Amino acid sequence: MPRLVSASNTLNQRHDELSGELERLRASYQNLQDRHTALFKLNKLSQECTELNSFFEQVHQVISGLMVAKNFYVVMYDQTLATLEFVYHVDEEDTMPIGTIPYDKLKGSMTHYVIETGQAMLATPELISGYVEQGILGHVGAVGMDWLGVPLIHEGYVIGVMAVQSYSESTRYLEQDKELLMFTAQHVVTAMLRLQDRERLQHAVSSRTSELMEQIRERERAELLQESLYRISELTNDASIEIDKFYSQVHNIIGQLINASNFFITKYDKESETIDFVYYVDLAAINLAKDFQPQKLSDQFLAHVIRTGKTQLLSQQDMQQLHNQGKAKKPQQETHSWLGVPLVYSDEVIGVMVVQSYHESTIYDENDAELMNFVSHHVSTSIKRREVLDNERQSHELLEQQVKLRTIALEEEIRQRKQAEKMLTHNASHDSLTGLPNRVVFNDLLNRAIASVKRHRREEFAVLFLDLDRFKMVNDSLGHHAGDMLLRIVAKQLKQIIRDKDIVARLGGDEFVILIEDLDNKDEAYEIAERITFALSRPFELENQQVFIGTSVGLLFSDPRYKDADTMLRDADTAMYYAKDNGKGRYEEFDASMHQKIQDDLVLEADIREALRHHEFIPYFQPIVRLATNEIVGFEALARWKSPKRGLVYPGVFIPLAEETKLVMAIDLQIIEASCRQIKQWKNLNQQDNLYVSCNLFCDHFFTQTLADDIKNILQVTGIKPEQLRIELTERALLEETDVVLANMQALKQLGVKILLDDFGTGYSSLSYLHRFPIDVLKIDRSFVDRASTKVTNKAIIKTIIDLATNLKMATIGEGVEQNADAELLAQMGCMYGQGYYFHKPLPAMKIQKLIQLD
Repeated sequence: MPRLVSASNTLNQRHDELSGELERLRASYQNLQDRHTALFKLNKLSQECTELNSFFEQVHQVISGLMVAKNFYVVMYDQTLATLEFVYHVDEEDTMPIGTIPYDKLKGSMTHYVIETGQAMLATPELISGYVEQGILGHVGAVGMDWLGVPLIHEGYVIGVMAVQSYSESTRYLEQDKELLMFTAQHVVTAMLRLQDRERLQHAVSSRTSELMEQIRERERAELLQESLYRISELTNDASIEIDKFYSQVHNIIGQLINASNFFITKYDKESETIDFVYYVDLAAINLAKDFQPQKLSDQFLAHVIRTGKTQLLSQQDMQQLHNQGKAKKPQQETHSWLGVPLVYSDEVIGVMVVQSYHESTIYDENDAELMNFVSHHVSTSIKRREVLDNERQSHELLEQQVKLRTIALEEEIRQRKQAEKMLTHNASHDSLTGLPNRVVFNDLLNRAIASVKRHRREEFAVLFLDLDRFKMVNDSLGHHAGDMLLRIVAKQLKQIIRDKDIVARLGGDEFVILIEDLDNKDEAYEIAERITFALSRPFELENQQVFIGTSVGLLFSDPRYKDADTMLRDADTAMYYAKDNGKGRYEEFDASMHQKIQDDLVLEADIREALRHHEFIPYFQPIVRLATNEIVGFEALARWKSPKRGLVYPGVFIPLAEETKLVMAIDLQIIEASCRQIKQWKNLNQQDNLYVSCNLFCDHFFTQTLADDIKNILQVTGIKPEQLRIELTERALLEETDVVLANMQALKQLGVKILLDDFGTGYSSLSYLHRFPIDVLKIDRSFVDRASTKVTNKAIIKTIIDLATNLKMATIGEGVEQNADAELLAQMGCMYGQGYYFHKPLPAMKIQKLIQLD
């Protein structure tokens, strides 16, 4: 008989092995079939999806069907603003940032690495550790995780990252997972670019619908959560079953998987710190009712689970150790293994579920703990669900009445929502501020016009590209509200000027474009351009104040060489900038010579960079004199370019381009260092240490964090005293980044360097700026000083500036003095210093040396 039993066991074991192998083959086949189906769905999804959030959710679901993707996110990278936006994320550890963050905040992370390299990254814990040791990675999130991220690429630029990650050692990602995620990324980019504008508009729903929509979203999330839960049986979702029967059947289910002869479930009341045994079975108990009566939270092992909020798998030795540490009572001698898991709901422990063994043959392990932990979630949910159902039954009649009232409101909300949807459709193709067509619509119309010209050779059209000349001044001086008002007024005037069949659109900012079709001759386009420049040259009334702006217009006619709208807009934009360079408030027609100017600017920029490397920029010095005695007290250093190829180049030739390319910042520092060296040389030659040099700084210097260190380094290298150097800045620097500017000015003052406000009276400064910033000297602009002796208005302005400076304990310098009468007038009004051709013109250092000796 034992042999028959053994043979039977062998056959059963073989049968189980074959069944397992068959099951693995079926699973492998099913896995391949699931991948094929998922990839098909993904491809179809990228073509048919109409909402970006829905698309990301569905992509997440598809990926989850192919790999473990509990932790999944999509982050978009804005290179211009240097920001990251987490547009979608699901993270079981809840460690993901929310919303938009600065790009540098994730520097050293794997997300940052993928954006910088533009390459997919499959990061295992080993690879991550290696990269951290090499300094390639710094901020890597949770330790011991697998991370797989791929770049989202559009037109060769990384615009975001899509990633999955695992916090479990049981989940590792492979190369085929990376290939799948890279394939998914291509479809994400395609769908995202198509849906991006529409997705932004979905947040514009009327505030009156917000409450209803929130209820709908909450219901959808609840339904999605319910569908996502692992179902251990129909028991958990059967709300009709009595709670005692529910506990009993849970016990039966657990008992089929592990030894649960001794099992109980407790509920915990946090306010009273009371444990209530709602279900219990114990074979060793003599008096069940007495042993499992409600009790206060004290030193039981149950209390240890509740306090820690964690699963406790305890052997006899573990229980004894907890007792020795004073964390639990002395364990029963007959208890060999004890397993308790917390019942957690909404991050709060609401009870404990326990199995325990009184036999050495039954010892619980981690698998048993994992099973109990899984079941505990459903028990917690079921307990709370039944509490909610009880409350719902009690309030059923009240809810019915509320539903009737809400039905009436719902009908009204639906009507308003339809109106909102119509508005959203309109806003998708129009600028929200002016109501004009946006760039997308205009590009479409322009492409159609280009195609029409190709079909009908006789048709001709023109494009006007407009940019308001002084729009930034309005924003800076009157505020963005006034700027928006101005843009609406300009849009209205443009619509009145053009013909009914023409199209005007707003590209963004203060840029507008106009499409003029069906031209009989070019004069029609010229006339419209002239009418626009004339109309926008007149004053606008904003905030009870007249504002003059003007506009620069680029005019471009259709030509067979143009294949698309972007190329035409590029050339029209070039013509517009040409109009700005030629004085603004005018229009210029595009021609090939403008391309030549661009080429010339490129050559000039290259020459400037070469000149910086060879230190070809030198200072010319214009003396500053004391008006009472005409004694030279200092100099203003003016940049000149001594070029081997171009000869002596004056600032008007290279400064505008240098400012545009920010190269002027390097030029400024070279001029300051050369000027300081010259002051040091004059001191050594003439034993004069009372002369100073005043140097101009481009306003962007004051927006950096290194300005004070740069100036301090120059002073140390050249060896001059700080009081022999003065820094001039324009009023524009006081309008932007004021906290940074103020910090830089205070740092310069601490060094001992005086600060001059150049061209005072022509910008946007106010008394509040003069009080706030540590300014030593006001330089009165030459436009007020020139022929001031014959202009009553200029006299009044000069007098006001001098009195203001005197009250604020600031000195004044009159710029642009070119005749004796103006010099005498400045002196009579109390201006201490003067500068201009009447005294001395800017001279090279050698001629200044002779002038100092004569003086």
